[in-house]
Amino acid sequence: MSQSQILNFPFKTEKDTPFQRKRRVARYANSTLENKLRTTEYAKSYIKALLVASELSTKSLNLVKKDPEAAIVPFRQLTKLRAHVKNQIDQEPQDGSYQNLVNQLEKSQHKLWKELNQVLENNFKDSLQSLNWPTPIRPPYGLQLRSKLEGFEKAFHHLLLLQKSLEPEDDKTEPPGEKKVEIPIPIAIMLQDLSLRFRFHFEGSKPTNRLDKPEWYLSHVKTTASSHLPFLVTTVQPIVDSAGLDQTPRISVKDFFIYGLQQDVARKLKKTIPRILNQPSWLSHTVHEVLEFDKSLENEFAYTPPRSSDKRSADVILDNPEWFGAWFAAERQFAQTRYDEIIQDRQAFEAEAEEEGEDIGSNGKSLGSGGGGDPRNIKGTKSSVKILNLIESVTEAYRLVPSLQQRFRFLVEIQLTLLGHYHQRIYSALDSFEALSLIRSVPVPGALPESVTGVMTATETGGTISALKRLYRWWASAYTIGEGIRDWSEDDFFLDMQYQVSQNPKEAQTVMDSLPAHENMFALSLSSNWETPSNSFFAEALNAFDMLSQRIEKLFVKIVAKEWATNAREYAKKDTWWQTSSEQLPGEISSELYVPLQGLRIACQFLYSTLPLSDYLSVYRSICEEIQEWYWRNIITQNQFSKQGSSQLEADMTLGIWKTGKQWVKKPENYTKRLKEATKLLTMTFDGEQDKDALASQAPFNLSYNVFMKYLADPKQQSVLQAELGKLGIEVLSYGQMRDVLRRRNDMLHNWN
Repeated sequence: MSQSQILNFPFKTEKDTPFQRKRRVARYANSTLENKLRTTEYAKSYIKALLVASELSTKSLNLVKKDPEAAIVPFRQLTKLRAHVKNQIDQEPQDGSYQNLVNQLEKSQHKLWKELNQVLENNFKDSLQSLNWPTPIRPPYGLQLRSKLEGFEKAFHHLLLLQKSLEPEDDKTEPPGEKKVEIPIPIAIMLQDLSLRFRFHFEGSKPTNRLDKPEWYLSHVKTTASSHLPFLVTTVQPIVDSAGLDQTPRISVKDFFIYGLQQDVARKLKKTIPRILNQPSWLSHTVHEVLEFDKSLENEFAYTPPRSSDKRSADVILDNPEWFGAWFAAERQFAQTRYDEIIQDRQAFEAEAEEEGEDIGSNGKSLGSGGGGDPRNIKGTKSSVKILNLIESVTEAYRLVPSLQQRFRFLVEIQLTLLGHYHQRIYSALDSFEALSLIRSVPVPGALPESVTGVMTATETGGTISALKRLYRWWASAYTIGEGIRDWSEDDFFLDMQYQVSQNPKEAQTVMDSLPAHENMFALSLSSNWETPSNSFFAEALNAFDMLSQRIEKLFVKIVAKEWATNAREYAKKDTWWQTSSEQLPGEISSELYVPLQGLRIACQFLYSTLPLSDYLSVYRSICEEIQEWYWRNIITQNQFSKQGSSQLEADMTLGIWKTGKQWVKKPENYTKRLKEATKLLTMTFDGEQDKDALASQAPFNLSYNVFMKYLADPKQQSVLQAELGKLGIEVLSYGQMRDVLRRRNDMLHNWN
């Protein structure tokens, strides 16, 4: 500013004195001079920094061809200069001049880095060419190869030093926004030829580029990694270790090499998947192969991604909601279609062939019976075995999926849904069976024969055995599925997923919230057990199939009991129990009992030969209880018994019911204790001259009816009576039932007081 400008500057105010005006002008002139001096200093520093940067660049470029390691020293100095200037600006913000200086230094640094990198890359590529890379190099090395390896090791080392000289934020080999895992520069160069070979075979017009054969390029990548692994581990890894790269965790040449190969796979998948979304079988096959590929890299090469956040090959598909949704829909449709084929087969509930039906457990175990030491095996039906295999194939399809939410979706929407469908199929079949076979029709005079008012008998078409066989096929189906579910509940895969769900309930709840309201009960019951790891995913399904088995076992009992009631009608009409005879006491069963006993024997033998021992014993006990109830209701409480009649009843029990039962159990009389005790009471010796003094002898079976009846009615004699009952072995009958039984004896009617 000139003197005239200063004098003419409008500093004057109405209250200024001449002295104040002069002081104001002087201060303004001094500040202007200081600004000019400061600007001059900035310019000098700016130019000096640029001159130093230029000198360092020139020095580095002059040394790079003769001594690459020495050429990296000026580059490091330039890197430190840029960092120092940037740090000064951050601490003492100035005008935009220094920011421009930082930008210029950055440009100089990256320009020099590119020029140095170009020279060192060319040296490294020459060393690779001398080794005939990418031909696999396997130790031990010959003398001629050793000299070439020395050049390779030096070139590799120089590139690592250049990369190390960059600060982490300065590594901008990739354009902004595309920064990836920092693969060491020499390894990236080694991967270039391999990537070119991959493109040639699998991304061009070669016949090896087929959408339906993902295993071809995945196998190629594994073979490539395997063939170069010895060279990488024995030769390249020591070079990296000696370079002293300050990186945590330690740089693994093997892992970075495989990671680089995976980028080819990822690029291939991004091009392939959109083209096969409308080909469900190809899509499913591709996902399966890629999941197996990732797993094999871990198992065969101990591969670990360079960073925990790095994605595996399968994540390219699974992290894309559209692609995962298409794969999931394909798997669900495959499973549903296969399920429909299994159920619609006319032989769906026929027994599986022996060589195919023995291994029906998910762990390969034969589903034997529940009885200890019982050699019988349960042959699953064709549908149950195929359903198990189908559900296990679904497990294998998603077993390797890393996402908990995606795995849980497969479990809920496919596997539990299929189990629900199969359960409903058997349940509805049982409803129909009960409606058609067990509902007693009303007899109409002149209409159908009396025999059809109960269940089908052995003399009719099909008969009881046909009904039992049909029920058994459903029982075997439910039993087979139940055993499979028990195995899954103990499988490490489901136990681990169950624990993960308990730790991350929100992941599972997200899947549950997306389910339709009408989804099967097995899935809907899960949400109440998120935080209880002890409750299996399959607990509800297992309970449902166990209840199906129990329901069918009850139907076994109903069928046999009704068959007995139908066949024993003539026996129930028998009216000779009260008659006395001078003939010898009977030594064989009643003639009317042969037919019902034959039907009972055939039915029980069928059940014994098919059911596990523990289940059979439960069914047999229930059958005996039904027969016992039938005897009590139709024989004992409906008739009067003479001595001969009581003996005949005892013979029918001993030589008929109990002798038949000894084919399957040791003491069948213990399964009908009430009937056994009633028979004892009816066959007690009657002696009218015995009185209560007879009790003094404490002799078993030495008590007359009249004394016995008096003691039953006398509360004061309860202790004595109880002791006598213990001798007789009477434990089940109540006092009222004992009186009812004793009154059925003809002899007792004449001595009753």
